[in-house]
Amino acid sequence: MTKTEKSRLHGTTWDVYLYILTSQEPVGVRDVWRQLQLSTPSLAQYHVNKLLHDDLIKTTVYGKYEINDDLQIEALKNFVVFKGKLIPHLVVYGAIIAGLFISYVIFYPIRWDFRDLIVFAVCTISLLAFLFEAYNQYRSLAITKTVDKRS
Repeated sequence: MTKTEKSRLHGTTWDVYLYILTSQEPVGVRDVWRQLQLSTPSLAQYHVNKLLHDDLIKTTVYGKYEINDDLQIEALKNFVVFKGKLIPHLVVYGAIIAGLFISYVIFYPIRWDFRDLIVFAVCTISLLAFLFEAYNQYRSLAITKTVDKRS
């Protein structure tokens, strides 16, 4: 996206984009209007038209709207959509570390020697770091929205 396109994607348009992104099936203007509790359907149509103009969404054969997978917003590159939720990639990495640690505890007898303490420390610190950074990434979506609204 260019700088001018990014400047237009804030506030309600950002909310509409996130709603269409996280919906599990294509949505219509009335769905956007009802879900986001906008004042009129024409306001929802206005924001949908802005997204269509920027090629961020596309129209299906049934006249509903879905995300254009060919174009991705920079702020959302570190997220994956899973069952209608935006999840930072770092949560997945944290889950892998947690799975490895649980496997270690199950398959190796814990003797609380130096090796066990190092494994416990590395897994705990890694898991906390991944989850903290994932939380910060998720919060940055809301912060980006409020900063863009003021400009």
